[in-house]
Amino acid sequence: MSDLEKANTYNYNMLDLQKTFDVSAIISAHYFSINPKMEPYWERYEFSQMFLILEGSGVYVTENNDRYEFGPGTVFHRRPNHTSSVKWTTERIRYGLISFRCDSEAMGIFGDRPFAVTEDESAALLEVIRTCVRVCEPIKEAEALMGMRIKATTPEVIFSFVRSSLERFLAMLFCRFNGIVLFTEENQKVNRFIDRTQFVDNVKLYLKEHVSNRLTINDVCGHFGISQTALMKKFRKEAGCSLINYFTDIKISEAKKMIRTSAGTFTEISEALGFSSVNYFSKVFREKTGMSPTDYSKYASKRYAAVSPSGEQKQEKSENQKTQK
Repeated sequence: MSDLEKANTYNYNMLDLQKTFDVSAIISAHYFSINPKMEPYWERYEFSQMFLILEGSGVYVTENNDRYEFGPGTVFHRRPNHTSSVKWTTERIRYGLISFRCDSEAMGIFGDRPFAVTEDESAALLEVIRTCVRVCEPIKEAEALMGMRIKATTPEVIFSFVRSSLERFLAMLFCRFNGIVLFTEENQKVNRFIDRTQFVDNVKLYLKEHVSNRLTINDVCGHFGISQTALMKKFRKEAGCSLINYFTDIKISEAKKMIRTSAGTFTEISEALGFSSVNYFSKVFREKTGMSPTDYSKYASKRYAAVSPSGEQKQEKSENQKTQK
C-alpha cells in the first residue's frame, strides 16, 4: 500500500468550533479626541455599545440609578434595551465608541459597569473602532436611517476582519474575567496595566466614592477587571495594609465626622455607611478608635464646647439624639 493510500485510510477528528460571541451587525463607530460638548441624557438602544475611555472621566448612571465613576483605561458596556446616561466631568475627553449587535448569552458577563482593560485589550478594541471609522461614513440626517454605511471604495470583505476582530476582543475579556490564561501570562498583563494607570490610587478613590456601600472584594475586582490575587497583592504592597482594612478606616473616619457634625443616631450612621448592624458598627468603631461611639460623641462635644461656647447646647442635643437607638 502506498503512502497516499495509507493516508486516505485515516479518519480525522474535526473540531466543531462553537461561537461564544457572534457579532451579527455593526451599527456605528466613533472616535472623539476633543470634548463633543454632549449634555447628559437618558439613552436606550436595541444593541450593545462599548465605550473605551482614553482621556478624561465621567459618571455612568443605569436605569436603577446605580452610579459608576470611570476614567482613562476603562471600558463600559451599555447593554441593549437598558436605559442609561453618561455624564462627562472633565472638559477634555478622548474616547472610542462602537455600537453592534451580539445576542450571544456570554455578553451578560460584561454587565453595565465600567471595568479596567489591559494594554492588549485596549489596543484590540481601539483598532476595531478606528478601522470602522476609516472604512465607513455617517448616514446623512435627511435620510430615514441612522448609523453608518460602508464607503463605496471599501471592499465588503473588510467587515469580515472587523467582525472577527471585535469577537476576538470580546473573547479576550471573557477569558480574563473567567481566569482563563490565553493570550499572555496574566500577571505580566496586570502589572503592566497597574503601573501604567496608578492603579492603587484609582482603587483608593473608588473606595472613598463608595464609602456608603457594602463593597466586597469581588465588587472591586469586577470594577477594575483583575483577579483577587493581583488586586490584594498590589494594594498591600503599595498601601501598606489590606484593602478591607483601608476601606474600614475610611468608613470609621467618615463615621467620626458624622458623629461630630450631624444629628443622626448611631443606627442611622451605621446604616448610612453600609454596616450590617449598629452593634457591628460599635464593635468596629471601638477596635479602630479605642472608644465606643458614645464615648467619642462625648469627647467630641467637650472639644467643640471648649472652642465654641455657642455650640455647646447644639452638641448636647446632638449627643442625646445619637444615644437614642
